[in-house]
Amino acid sequence: MEQTCQLLSDAQLKAEAHKCEYCEEKPCKTACPAHCSPADFLMAVKTGEPQDFRRAAALILGQNPLGGVCGAVCPDYHCVKACSHKNFDCSVNIPAAQVTVIQRARELGVMPVFSKPKPNGKKAAVLGAGPAGLGAAAVLAQKGYKVDVFDNAKTAGGMLNLIPDTRLDKAVLEADIEFVKSLGAVTVRTGVKTEPAKLAKTYGAVIVAGGLDSGMKMGITGEAFAADWMSFLASPEKFRLKGRQVAVIGGGAVAADCAVVAAQHNAAAVELIYRRRISDMPVTSRELDELLDANINISPRTTIVEIQKDGTVSAVKLEPAKGEAQDSRRLVAVPGSSHTRKFDLVIMAIGAKTSSPRKPARGVFYAGDMANGATSAVEAVASGKNAALRADAHISRKPQPKIEKDVKSVAHLPGEVKLPVPLETEFFGRTIRSPFLISAAPHSDGYEQVRRAYEAGWAGVVMKTSFDNVPIHIPGEYMFAFSEDTYANCDNVSGHPLDRVCREIRRLVKEYPDRLTMASTGGPVTGNDNFDRRGWQSNTKKLEKAGAMGVEYSLSCPQGGDGTKGDIVSQDPELTAKIIGWVMEVSDPAVPKLFKLTGAVTSIYPILAAIKEVFAKHPDKKAGVTLANSFPTMAFRKGNKKEWEEGVVVGMSGAGVTPISNLSLASAARHKMHISGNGGPMDYKAAAD
Repeated sequence: MEQTCQLLSDAQLKAEAHKCEYCEEKPCKTACPAHCSPADFLMAVKTGEPQDFRRAAALILGQNPLGGVCGAVCPDYHCVKACSHKNFDCSVNIPAAQVTVIQRARELGVMPVFSKPKPNGKKAAVLGAGPAGLGAAAVLAQKGYKVDVFDNAKTAGGMLNLIPDTRLDKAVLEADIEFVKSLGAVTVRTGVKTEPAKLAKTYGAVIVAGGLDSGMKMGITGEAFAADWMSFLASPEKFRLKGRQVAVIGGGAVAADCAVVAAQHNAAAVELIYRRRISDMPVTSRELDELLDANINISPRTTIVEIQKDGTVSAVKLEPAKGEAQDSRRLVAVPGSSHTRKFDLVIMAIGAKTSSPRKPARGVFYAGDMANGATSAVEAVASGKNAALRADAHISRKPQPKIEKDVKSVAHLPGEVKLPVPLETEFFGRTIRSPFLISAAPHSDGYEQVRRAYEAGWAGVVMKTSFDNVPIHIPGEYMFAFSEDTYANCDNVSGHPLDRVCREIRRLVKEYPDRLTMASTGGPVTGNDNFDRRGWQSNTKKLEKAGAMGVEYSLSCPQGGDGTKGDIVSQDPELTAKIIGWVMEVSDPAVPKLFKLTGAVTSIYPILAAIKEVFAKHPDKKAGVTLANSFPTMAFRKGNKKEWEEGVVVGMSGAGVTPISNLSLASAARHKMHISGNGGPMDYKAAAD
């Protein structure tokens, strides 16, 4: 049988990742019963490196230990329905992306390994190895419990084993089960039938997650002549379907599965008989498409009233009761519509119930479909996670957790390694949490922007370039993009005066002493050395006094940073050395200085050689350079005259300048000076390179 578990190609996965809006509110995460965040794992996998799949898989499994299974079988009324991109065209195909991420991580050999907790010396039992039981076992194992999972079936997985391979490749299920077992002291015992009361005598708590194990009945004459859907899906080959006429009674997911499986086993014809309209069928769009692709005949608004031993069924058509709307559930028989049909096999698939009623007892907790009725696999996982929290509270003699909805769980597996590579580094002797900083840009233009960056976890920022008592005009109308990841930067400097920036620096340094808060400034370049020196040195002293942890100087602004010879300042070795010398004369040795250069030179070597000579005169002072900034570029856009385009001098930023930055940095590295890489990176990989 062909495997059609919905996996995406690399190109398709990348397209879905780029489609995601990465909403700040994350409605997809809120809508996920297991509290998995599609926005986060799609962002994590966006660059497509092997380590990205490890990170994305860890984000999924940290919230949903059956992440592969749920990606394969999740319905479209959780995260997909909540996706804000549906307001543009269509939702991100989150389930397919999720199962693809897990599968690719396994294929690449980069599946995340969760740390195992220290054993707490306590035991818990789980009755049922379906999604609820496995979800409970995962949480308990990560809390240090010895967990024994019991199931009377021959294989673990519960009702997941009955889902056709076309929707759930059983290798995906087996891999998820192995992942749960890897989380701690978890033992899964199949083929064992036991009772909660018996287990409660030897375990600190028992979670009962036996699921719905008995097919529901209609209560009609001859119902015993119909096959039970569970038996059928468990072993369809036993029913010798080839060339036979098959009727499936029901309209939900299990009925759809029965109909498709019958068709796949070469039944001559399959008819699905449902008491409501096709539009009312509780199936996903994918399940409905499968019915149509398999040429299943659907008979809506029809109900069976009798089944005979030879397969003859008696049925009547239904319609809304008088005065009821067309979508009403109150249906009555259409007069004169009684008819009979003969089938070789009739399958009853109207739902399931439990054969083991709940028996409240101390230390016994119910989860999954036994507690909530028929739900999706991910809702069962969530219920199992919540049951584990309740069981843990009981064993630990703590207050029971407040859980608003049993099919929504925010419980997280603490063994997820969120930082597989240590990022802590040093900046001129100061320890910072990572080497990635936000450069002087609109993202760092003011206290509020920087505060948000710090709250998001950034290690530091260089505040947007500011000058003292210089009126600034920012021609925002020239901001435009060359492509999706390369754009024009005409936003030269901050519109905020230097005094305001100094006040904001004082506040940021006080509130976030563990972050690297730097400033960016410059000075006049008029050719009058005495006047120009005073400007550069005055700005330096103001920022040092404000408590800036470092100062960056803009010597390379591509849109208007002309030197005295008509070029960019840092294209002129002599002028560059002169200005840096002015700054270094008054520089506080405790405050590092970075001088921002440009890659727009024939060779960066003579520029750096001139700078090194200045640095050598001040061996007690901390200084380095920043490379390579945005790149001076002439861009064109529609002008006022139809026959002409308007040429605009811009600083090209983004991925387009990454190769230029890389070459500049590689050339500068041999000088063995402190260098801050700047200009080009649009993702973590480019920044790391």
